[in-house]
Amino acid sequence: MGNEIILKAENLCFSYPNFKLKDITFSVRKGSFFGIIGPNGSGKTTLLSLIMKFQRPESGKITVNHNDVSKLSHKKIAQLIAYIAQDFNPAYDFTVEELVEMGGIARSVHFFETPVYEEELENALRTVDLLEYRKRIFSTLSGGQQRRVLIARAIYQNTPIIIADELVNHLDLGQAVKVLDYLKQLTKNGKTIIATFHDISLAAKYCDEICVMNDGKIVAMGKPQEVIRKEIIDSVYGISVHILRHPENDYPVILI
Repeated sequence: MGNEIILKAENLCFSYPNFKLKDITFSVRKGSFFGIIGPNGSGKTTLLSLIMKFQRPESGKITVNHNDVSKLSHKKIAQLIAYIAQDFNPAYDFTVEELVEMGGIARSVHFFETPVYEEELENALRTVDLLEYRKRIFSTLSGGQQRRVLIARAIYQNTPIIIADELVNHLDLGQAVKVLDYLKQLTKNGKTIIATFHDISLAAKYCDEICVMNDGKIVAMGKPQEVIRKEIIDSVYGISVHILRHPENDYPVILI
């Protein structure tokens, strides 16, 4: 991980009725694991939707690989960023490999003539230890396995950035750690991960940098040890916490 900036947001503003994102500015380094934390309604998912151009900011600018997102087509964005949504419930009984192959649509010329890159498909499934599940129906898998399929699809999409919105929500601790281990490993191969978290301790364990949001604003940003501090967490979440350091890896751990 170097100091090259791969994604940058400058002075972003956006509003819904009764909610505003205010003057959001941050940058993400290439090959880093960048986490976004904050209470429900703080603006985390809205921020991701602006990055993906699902919505347009009222003011401000987002650049990816020095490209102004506002001037990019959605297909071009999909060649730069693979997006894993918070809830994914396909309407049909797709197999694992069919869902992973959908990641190739961004690279195809025509939607219905998407080639299958067999070697890349196998590599994506092997990376998340699901190669033997390729013919299984997605809906028959466990929650953790389904999230790993979505990671495989993002790998197959072959983008420099992967965005994951609350990817480990509703997973047990073992499955959550396994999913995040796969994402962390991708950063060692040069991918950049941007992820939102509910679990602050998991964010502290896996992220190189963390952005703390509250009420549509960034209230702190930096390394986990710099931003996971009692005064910040107490203020943002409205509770009193204790913060310890992990005995082996030194990242902050929240006690309530």
